Amino acid sequence: MALNNLTVAEEVLGLSQGERAELAKLLIASLADDPRSDEEIKADLTRRLNDMIAGNDSGLTFKDVFDAPL
Repeated sequence: MALNNLTVAEEVLGLSQGERAELAKLLIASLADDPRSDEEIKADLTRRLNDMIAGNDSGLTFKDVFDAPL
């Protein structure tokens, strides 16, 4: 089934109040502007990917990402 706003809203409304609050925080944070240009972002992502492939950066764990305060 293709996702649309109504489908997503129906699913989200089935979450607990706390889960909806966390999702709201993530959505609001996603609205922040990134001052970097597309080229700067691509260069940073390429560098980070190459560091991970080379074993110079292990990345973040799921817990690191999703337990971080917004």
